[in-house]
Amino acid sequence: MSRFAWWLLTLGTALLVGAPLVRLFAELDHTAFTAWTDPLELRAAAHTVLLVCGTTATSLVLGVGLGVLLARTDLPHAQRLRSALLLPYVLPPYVMAVGWLLLLNPVTGWLFRGFDPYSLAGMVFVLTVEHTPLVLLATIDALSRMDGSLEEQARIAGASRLGTLSRVTLPLVAPAVLASASFVASSSAAAFGVPYLLSTGSADPTFVLTTRIAQALDLDPAIGRPRAVALSLVLLVVGVVIPGLVGLWLRGRSFTTVRGKVVRPSVLALGALRWPAFASVVGLLLTTTALPLAALAVASLRPNLGSDGFTLDHYARLTSGPAAAVFLRSAVAAGLASGLAVALGSTIAFRDVRDGSDRGFLATLARLPYAVPGTVFALGLLLVFSQPVRLIVLERVTFELRLSDTVAFLALAWTLKYLALPVGTVGAALQAIDPALEEAARISGAGPWAVARRVVAPLLAPSLVSAFALVFLPAFSEVTMASLLAGPRTPVVGTLLFERQTYGDPPGAAALAMVVAAVVLAVQALTRR
Repeated sequence: MSRFAWWLLTLGTALLVGAPLVRLFAELDHTAFTAWTDPLELRAAAHTVLLVCGTTATSLVLGVGLGVLLARTDLPHAQRLRSALLLPYVLPPYVMAVGWLLLLNPVTGWLFRGFDPYSLAGMVFVLTVEHTPLVLLATIDALSRMDGSLEEQARIAGASRLGTLSRVTLPLVAPAVLASASFVASSSAAAFGVPYLLSTGSADPTFVLTTRIAQALDLDPAIGRPRAVALSLVLLVVGVVIPGLVGLWLRGRSFTTVRGKVVRPSVLALGALRWPAFASVVGLLLTTTALPLAALAVASLRPNLGSDGFTLDHYARLTSGPAAAVFLRSAVAAGLASGLAVALGSTIAFRDVRDGSDRGFLATLARLPYAVPGTVFALGLLLVFSQPVRLIVLERVTFELRLSDTVAFLALAWTLKYLALPVGTVGAALQAIDPALEEAARISGAGPWAVARRVVAPLLAPSLVSAFALVFLPAFSEVTMASLLAGPRTPVVGTLLFERQTYGDPPGAAALAMVVAAVVLAVQALTRR
């Protein structure tokens, strides 16, 4: 990419990402910073820290453990288990929380009443189930690209298979694992749906920063908007400083695991533990995914939650014209956002890893929207793009660009919101590719585009597909931003889910969630093929 094109890309990204944030910060005044001395806000900040630490730690333990088990052992049916274990990430987390409430409600729970889901522990539990697939996918992707000769050399030197795994394999996949951990931390800090649902049902609500931000915007927008922006600064620190520290730790270290000659890694034989390990993974899958989905399936067939009998009326409503248009609109907007995010994020990641002349400025800028709560960032987008942009040529011809209440506006919002995912995923993959492969192609006469198309792109293909899925799946059913940005002409799956769950139709929301799950599984199957 030429220097002019790179500066043009930098300027465009900076404007699209920075304009909403700058517009928000313009709302700050001297009264906003009193939020940091309010005991209620300090308590919410402490709850947010505990939520982030608990969710990140448990997601890392489960995600890395499951990733190694599925990618480096002879576990039966590993591919099918992998697809099933990724399902919690693609389902709307607050809808899964509804399934857990049906099962674990302290008074009316269908399964167990000894655990209080209306608590910080309940939030950590639900968000861990949602975010573990992020770490799992990153771990498997990194292991699939790793040169097996490195492990073979350790085995020749006398290391056991477990020693090779702990001292060679896991340290070399550290970039991907740490990148996913930073995503988990940012996402759990900015989570709104699950904390909102699990705090409103308690007599003593456990507020976090995102729920306090939403309350500030709802009660008095004129006063609450500056307060919400002030509180969001804490989440910016989580979303930017943590990935920045990870980047500083990785910079200067060698994690090259993909070279020109690759040896297939050896598989760790589980022996007598093979089927017990399989049973444990299946048990975990049933507990974290099948049970809440079964609860939702039953709820979707009830006339209402408190009645007996079964009905298909909730599904029949989804076959009507408006509902079908909502699904198509969501798929188009999420597909556009995924393609744009992967194209832009891959370019930023390549520049950051291979050049680094901007010292990670653009990569850091790309992470900002992911760190900001969806409600706050959507508010910034509305403030900037709600008015049409007019261009008058020769005082005769007027061109007008109106983004609000359009599919393009939703696609732009989701592109910016999830841009950090392809930047981190592709960046971690590039860390593992030896630059000598690209240099060899250039020496052979290949131009920059030929190198990108014939050398880099094939090696990055698994990561590019993963990055596309990581953006598409949450965007398809995204709720927080869609509830503010989708207008009367552009309802999407997320707004339909939110309306049915919030305004007294949980069975209808459950039916919609089950259809979303079926669509997502079909998309995953096509992507694998």
